[in-house]
Amino acid sequence: MIYNWIPYKLEMTADGPLIHWLDLGNRRIVEPFFDESISWNRMVMRQRSRYQSVTTIEVVHRWAAEMNYAAPCAFIFHVSRCGSTLLSQCLVEDTKHIVIPEAPLLDDILRLEDSAFPEGSSRQRLFNDTLKLLGQKRLNESLLFIKLDSWHLYQYTLLRSWYPDTYFYFLSREPKAIIRSHQKRRGIQMIPGYLPESCTKIKVQVEHYTNFDQFTADVLKGFYDHLMTIEAMQHPLDGFFDYNAGMDNMLKAFNNHIANRLENMELMQARTRQHSKNPKQPFEEPTLYWEDFPYRSCLSAYKNLVKIYEKR
Repeated sequence: MIYNWIPYKLEMTADGPLIHWLDLGNRRIVEPFFDESISWNRMVMRQRSRYQSVTTIEVVHRWAAEMNYAAPCAFIFHVSRCGSTLLSQCLVEDTKHIVIPEAPLLDDILRLEDSAFPEGSSRQRLFNDTLKLLGQKRLNESLLFIKLDSWHLYQYTLLRSWYPDTYFYFLSREPKAIIRSHQKRRGIQMIPGYLPESCTKIKVQVEHYTNFDQFTADVLKGFYDHLMTIEAMQHPLDGFFDYNAGMDNMLKAFNNHIANRLENMELMQARTRQHSKNPKQPFEEPTLYWEDFPYRSCLSAYKNLVKIYEKR
């Protein structure tokens, strides 16, 4: 077994699935998105060797069985542009934390069918063993946090069945601000046809290609509706927070939900006053000018969600 190496990419081949590996050395994962961590460490590795490190899935299972790791403390779900990146960046401030923000490998695994795996492996086993390797205690860390992609809201039932005793935390925000944010830099989940319909649960219509905001509103409505479905299940380890409650309160509410397991609260709380993706830039709440929001069903779904939260 090799320490400091983590799996980061799944490749499907004619001979079966292969796993690509990344050498972290003694470096922590601190970037807002896992893709950035991959790019940085791949650059360092290419300076050392032009060869890639690739194995079969069986190696993941074998190494995971020998790994000293931190089990997931919490999975963070979100509807996009709602404070999840800021929350994960707050958690990064404490060196005892391992934070995995939107790892493409986890998405790849969740999209596969069990029939794609060799004998002795499965989607659940590979997902769990991947987290063991991502959560390896390389630098005396003690807590592992997983920030998922927004469309993984629809994987709630599956993930809850795999992790019945783990904290889940759900972040939301009103649609006007989210759509405004995606107008500046649109996420892949809000581009019609970029992700399969099995991810967004939205059947792409012709008008979506001429009005990306309509598609974004439809995706958001689906997220809000599904959050209401999840909330109705009343799982005791599910927690919910809406952006409207204030970013200053988000970290405190999260810590309360996970039974006050965070220690350096003052250090992490200071991060909430900075931009989520650029810590050198102070955070400023944008002013929204949208007198007549046209996507009424999306807004209605959000308002219904907030009403449910107010009754909790």
